[in-house]
Amino acid sequence: MKKTMKKMYIVMLISVIGITGLFTFTPSASAASGCSDTSTGSEFQRTFKVCGKDSGSDVVGTITLSGYQSIDKTYWKMDLQRSVNGSYTTIGTRTGYIDFGSPSSRTFTGVAEKNAKTRIKVTFYTSSSYSTVSGTVYSGYWYR
Repeated sequence: MKKTMKKMYIVMLISVIGITGLFTFTPSASAASGCSDTSTGSEFQRTFKVCGKDSGSDVVGTITLSGYQSIDKTYWKMDLQRSVNGSYTTIGTRTGYIDFGSPSSRTFTGVAEKNAKTRIKVTFYTSSSYSTVSGTVYSGYWYR
């Protein structure tokens, strides 16, 4: 009887380890992304959604706008950032604007995978001179 119980215990242990292995997830570069909805300020009455998403060796940053719509363009600077020794460092920058009813996106090409926290930082400006900041929004982070 002892041998049978021991064999059953071993079979159950192996089964548990096997099933646990099936449900253990690791971050996948192609499926990773980070999004965040954050308002840039009550004076604009708008909410900007900033997302970062891996696409092979590239990272795509996307900005969408909801809430109060205006005819004016909102200018932005998008920084791709990676956590290095506990603080974020900018590894790429793009600029552009978001317009009424039109999302905006940019691609950062050939971004190395270092299994580090990665995020998108978007700084909004009041004009195309990029001199007066009107707000900042961060995507959620993901590992790349």
